[in-house]
Amino acid sequence: MREPIDKSQGMVSKPDKEEESGQISRQAVEWLLKQIIDIPRNWLIVISIFILLSTFQINWGQEKSFKFQVNNTTAVFVALTWLPSVLKIFALTGGALKTPAGEITGSSMMPMLRSLSSDSLGFLIEQTKLAEDGAPPQQQLELRQMRHEWQKVYASRVPASEARQLSERLAEHYKELRKSMPYGAQRTFEMESIAGRMRALAPQLNFTAKEILDLLQSPDQGKRLLGLSVAESSGDAIYFDAVLHLINHSETAFEQTCALRAVQKMLSKLDTQQKEKLVFVLNEQRNHNPEEKRWIKPDSNRWLISDRILSTLQV
Repeated sequence: MREPIDKSQGMVSKPDKEEESGQISRQAVEWLLKQIIDIPRNWLIVISIFILLSTFQINWGQEKSFKFQVNNTTAVFVALTWLPSVLKIFALTGGALKTPAGEITGSSMMPMLRSLSSDSLGFLIEQTKLAEDGAPPQQQLELRQMRHEWQKVYASRVPASEARQLSERLAEHYKELRKSMPYGAQRTFEMESIAGRMRALAPQLNFTAKEILDLLQSPDQGKRLLGLSVAESSGDAIYFDAVLHLINHSETAFEQTCALRAVQKMLSKLDTQQKEKLVFVLNEQRNHNPEEKRWIKPDSNRWLISDRILSTLQV
């Protein structure tokens, strides 16, 4: 005979009953689906930019021409919109997803990424790093994992013996772009594509410490960008003073962003005096004034990076 329920102690909810009986509640299923199909806002913004830029083709020859066209790269970016959700499904299914057409694994997405041009892949890497700068910790981890995979795809295209020469050509191309190309979406695409490709090549460049310091202290913006890419990749505090100088005396906001990323990788290796110097410079630069080349503006990615640095230093 079933015992009567004591209503004075409250009714047991349906989800509780389902959990007790080993069933999965409808609310739990809804929550799981929401987590899977939820696309990070920063990721959606990044992909939307890719889709838009991929449809524009500009010829900068003697006769400038402009063409709007949906191409294979556009289709790839549209497909990549759902990549965060696909990765979550992979994680839940142990890295594989069975479909009527067969099993999809992580390696199945590589051909799609490899179909991107080097320019597009470089831009994708840099924009993902930008989204990573402003994302919450969990999304940062997801974006970092994606970025590392794409960096591997790009690096795999370049023989190790040619990586150094290519990085130096990219540095020269960056300098020329800043001089010759007018401001606009195409210029931004080109320069951030170069930065992304440098980031992918940095781990396999065999520069000496002196060569990296020379790059960081160069009057050439392209060489400084290359130096910052390698310094960030290494995370070695031997470059601290040169990087700190660039944070405090950056020619552009983007250069300061790269310098902040580089010093962020060094934090665990800094001594007390270096940390104090860094805090002082960050607080100075957070007093935003572009005319005096203080680039850390509230609500910018530089502000977010500086916030995280100061938080890590417990200031």
